[in-house]
Amino acid sequence: MLLETHVLQDTDPDLPGLLGDGFEVVGESWGAELVIDGGADTAALLERLRGFVASARGSGLELRELAPRDAPAIEALDAESWADVPTTPATVHAPVSAADVHDWARRGRRAFGALDGDRLVGVCVGSAGDNDFVVVAPDQRGRGIGAAVVAAWMLGAIAAGERAFTAGGASQNARSLGMIRAVGFRVTERWLSLQRP
Repeated sequence: MLLETHVLQDTDPDLPGLLGDGFEVVGESWGAELVIDGGADTAALLERLRGFVASARGSGLELRELAPRDAPAIEALDAESWADVPTTPATVHAPVSAADVHDWARRGRRAFGALDGDRLVGVCVGSAGDNDFVVVAPDQRGRGIGAAVVAAWMLGAIAAGERAFTAGGASQNARSLGMIRAVGFRVTERWLSLQRP
């Protein structure tokens, strides 16, 4: 049976009526942004991003832009990493296939990864300034890998002329939200998924 689902911002004027009509919140998501305006904070932001990358490299990781030849490793890491990541009706991650990876360049997507020897342990994928997703191997979390691959992706996008960035995710994923904030994003939106029980 398909459930009627509504996804709306927490400021939406329809929210009280839906809650009064028996709908319940079944998921929360967030949206965040970061804008580089060339002001005094820009130099500090760039230094912070470079610092995340340098820290990862200092711990022995290789950070680089990924290519189609990395498709099998990206597909395997994605499958391994999403098993325990919370989802909501508004925050769903479709599994990545090798065919998807081969299509990324045509669709304007770039991927930056962290490698520990030959093993891919973290990936950030985005289109222009829109962060599509970040995955880190479960046994490698807590090492700053997520922040490092996001920073590498952002530095690549900044070098290509991007100045505005967005990201989003499920509120239950505290690791992801903390990492995005550490990199410098500001949460600007909160989305609620509602269903009638």
